[in-house]
Amino acid sequence: MFENIIKKIESAKKIVIFTHTRPDGDALGSSFGLKSALSDMGKEAVVCLESIFVPTKEYKFISCEKNSGLTKEDCDLWIALDCASVDRLGEFSADFEAFSNTVAIDHHRTHVDFAGIDYVDADAPATAEIICLLLKEMGHSMSMGTASDLYLGIMTDTGNFKYSSTTARTHRIAGELIELGVDFSTLVKEIFDTNTKEYFDLMKTALNKLMYFAEGKIAYLYLSMKDFEDAGICEADADKITNLPNSISGVEVGVYVRERGCDEFKISLRSNYSVDVSEIAVSFGGGGHLRASGFSLFGDEETVRGTVVNKIIEHLR
Repeated sequence: MFENIIKKIESAKKIVIFTHTRPDGDALGSSFGLKSALSDMGKEAVVCLESIFVPTKEYKFISCEKNSGLTKEDCDLWIALDCASVDRLGEFSADFEAFSNTVAIDHHRTHVDFAGIDYVDADAPATAEIICLLLKEMGHSMSMGTASDLYLGIMTDTGNFKYSSTTARTHRIAGELIELGVDFSTLVKEIFDTNTKEYFDLMKTALNKLMYFAEGKIAYLYLSMKDFEDAGICEADADKITNLPNSISGVEVGVYVRERGCDEFKISLRSNYSVDVSEIAVSFGGGGHLRASGFSLFGDEETVRGTVVNKIIEHLR
């Protein structure tokens, strides 16, 4: 299944791993989990994160040694993880496209090939699950640290195993990781069940700003940069609010919009039932999954709201 990728890894001496801009738990867990495994194999490896990266709650629970003296220029194999398209690599996009020896491993059904070898498993709920399968095919015995990072990736991208993308294979792999010593209860407690006062201050604002369309089938939430500033929290530390709109009874599509500055708005869509939100995201130049996708639009919030809501109504019909 991974024959060509394994050959690339085995022949490489120094490997750099990239992931998407504003990395989430899966992006971080799969990247550092793979780095940890490669280091255990005797390879030199490094994870390159963008200069704008702000450490998130998930990042604080990464077990792998994060720092390395390697630079991307030192490396003879470049691997991109959890990226649906090359532009999602942010500041590394142009360099990645220009490099000759590249691999991309991803689970987004809207993936657009951009590497020398692209491996996509759209049935996997997380890229970290694919990395587990890769390491298993390589015959690699994972350390507890590697297992913890990969469990973190799977756990966060499945919403602690509650999303419909979770499969029996996912549970089997998670069980194998727990057998290696992963402290899953602490991870769940700290990442899913513990929030700051600032988070709840923002949640109060979010609850007051919810709007409904299409007879309650669409729930819409917009948070401005000022909303985050007033609550004293960054967007990355309040990512669970993404699922607030679609957690309301009767809602079929939840829309979460946040201001990014320079008239840019990031839109996340979550579907509960029949709507394929990846189709909507692709129509706006984005992508993602059947039940969870995203994209960006430019303009003013009122125009963005009308554009997005009208497009969803078309799909509801």
